Amino acid sequence: MSVLAYATYLVTQIRRAAAVSGASFEDGLWGQRIEQVSFTTLPQNLVILVPAAIAAVASAFLVRPLVDGVVMGVRRLVRAVAGLAFVAVAISVIGIIAVFFRNYDSVGDTAAVLGRIGGIALAVGMIRLCFEADQVT
Repeated sequence: MSVLAYATYLVTQIRRAAAVSGASFEDGLWGQRIEQVSFTTLPQNLVILVPAAIAAVASAFLVRPLVDGVVMGVRRLVRAVAGLAFVAVAISVIGIIAVFFRNYDSVGDTAAVLGRIGGIALAVGMIRLCFEADQVT
């Protein structure tokens, strides 16, 4: 459910970004769209995936002696969580790069970059856990 919740949130933000038709940002339409989508990578939004990562890792350790069907289901869950975390890292990097293409705002830009770096750190932690869990199954 957590994976579905984050994927739904990501799709919602992408649809909102696609609906942007008039640029109110100084870096134009694409800058505003990138900013809209990159909100999904802030730690307070990315934390939606944490329960999924915990469940995937815990179940990977619990299902080792079980039948292949269960193990394959857990492996898909682990890889889905890691995949969404990789998407979050990519979106964060794009969001950070986009900050440098707009007019400098010392407070707003610093907060934007640091927030996205926090999201990257959270996503990398989940990716690492998922890789370890994938090795166990």
